[in-house]
Amino acid sequence: MSRIFRSTGIVAASTLASRLLGLTRDILMAALFSATGSTDAFYVAFRIPNIARRFLAEGVLTVSFIPVYTDYLVTRGRRDAFELAGRILTFMVLLASAVTALGVVLSPQIVRLLAMGFVDPSQVGITVVMTRIMFPYLFFVSMLAFCMGILNSHGRFFAPAFAPFVLNLGIIAGILALSPYLEEPLYGVAIGVIAGGFLQIIFQIPYLMKTGFRMKCSLDLNHPGMRNMLRLAVPGIFSMGIQQINTLVVMLLGSYLPPGSITYIYYSDRLHELVLGVFVVSIGNVILPELSALRADGEHRKLMEVYRSAVKSALLVALPAATALAVIGLPVVSVLFMHNKFGAREADMTYRALLCASFGIPAIAVVRITNPVFYALHDSKPPFYAAMASLIVNAGSGFLLMQTDLRHAGLTLAVSIAATVHMFIIVVLLARRAGTIGINDISRTALKCVISSVFMGLVVGLVAAPVDWKADPFMRRLLRLAAAVISGGGAYCALCWLMGVAEMRHIVNKIVKRTSRRSRMMQGHAAGVPGEGANRTLKTKP
Repeated sequence: MSRIFRSTGIVAASTLASRLLGLTRDILMAALFSATGSTDAFYVAFRIPNIARRFLAEGVLTVSFIPVYTDYLVTRGRRDAFELAGRILTFMVLLASAVTALGVVLSPQIVRLLAMGFVDPSQVGITVVMTRIMFPYLFFVSMLAFCMGILNSHGRFFAPAFAPFVLNLGIIAGILALSPYLEEPLYGVAIGVIAGGFLQIIFQIPYLMKTGFRMKCSLDLNHPGMRNMLRLAVPGIFSMGIQQINTLVVMLLGSYLPPGSITYIYYSDRLHELVLGVFVVSIGNVILPELSALRADGEHRKLMEVYRSAVKSALLVALPAATALAVIGLPVVSVLFMHNKFGAREADMTYRALLCASFGIPAIAVVRITNPVFYALHDSKPPFYAAMASLIVNAGSGFLLMQTDLRHAGLTLAVSIAATVHMFIIVVLLARRAGTIGINDISRTALKCVISSVFMGLVVGLVAAPVDWKADPFMRRLLRLAAAVISGGGAYCALCWLMGVAEMRHIVNKIVKRTSRRSRMMQGHAAGVPGEGANRTLKTKP
């Protein structure tokens, strides 16, 4: 598990940098463009290739390629694994090119289907234009998914995790360098998406070459590895696709609500994805190759131990994050987004969506850790069944809740309800498949985290209470939010430690040991004596 924690730390640090830059991007978007019909059009256009990416790149490559490639790497060696990878890359280049071309040509029909509620012809028109500009992003991100599969299978996690940082650089460049000079400023943002997508691929190439992989074009669908991958990919596409259909449902229903509704939902998604992406998704990315290798070696018991530890680690972060966003979500939105054109009303509407979305964070975290177990076991049907159930719940509850006073927040509440249903089904199916998953162990840790989260919620609520988050000066809001986050985080970590949460103690012990080691090294350097780190470096030199 120490290797997994170390790899997760690398991915989490890279993802944190990417997410923080992404947050900067969203702050710029909110300040310069607010929440209007035009921003709704941009986020619909931006989501279309991203949803197609989940079908194509993640449905084919993440679900099926990594387990099959890792199996070849472990049991047959690099030469056979690279040969298989070359065939898969050829197949993906052709498939992604064809889908991208179709998407560009059929953009008007796609927009009319997925944003039926848009009745303003100018809004529909700019949505179509931006969809055509951004659809080639699908090709770039499909190639990125292939690179991620190769690099992660070889234990290299930094470059794929850092890739969104490069994407966000491109988007920010579009916002600042292009938007001011275009008649429709959001076209500049769309161009930035394409530039960032291209740079993501360029960034991966040196790291990919270090693995020894070289591109060899060969399309052989009769290759046993290709057949196995395609066999897993079909249900994988549907399981990943159904999850994205939930996003499509929200987008479609949101298009019937007042202008700005889709934008409010997007910003709430970005905030809870910031939490999930930094740690939970990092764990999911790291454990899939690890689980696949354990499955190839027949280490079933070890595989389930890794799963249990991953779920407990995910809940350690997800439960307090959900509590914090529910309690101080308005302060967070106020400090991050309430600038320039994005006013108090927009902040309040975004918080409503965020509050309802926060209820589903723990369930989404568990699902994102559980799905890779099935993919590693070469069984992608259970995730499909669970995702289908969540789709039905999301569509039905979303349609009903959007007609209440919740309006757009009803759609995010529906996603939370659907995620909870999804979690229960997928965990039950895994328990049946594996025989035992250590549910009592997971439940004990979860209960301790819940108690600690409630205590943390009381602390942050008390610290945040004296401020008027819609009217007070920015610096007062910023400093009080920082105080709330620091005090709440300290209270949560302390109570988890006192209650004996093993994952928290592991993290604290790692920090203490690393701090102590650095202190000894600094003392050694000050005395003119090589420290522990220097000795280790000398030993590893050729």
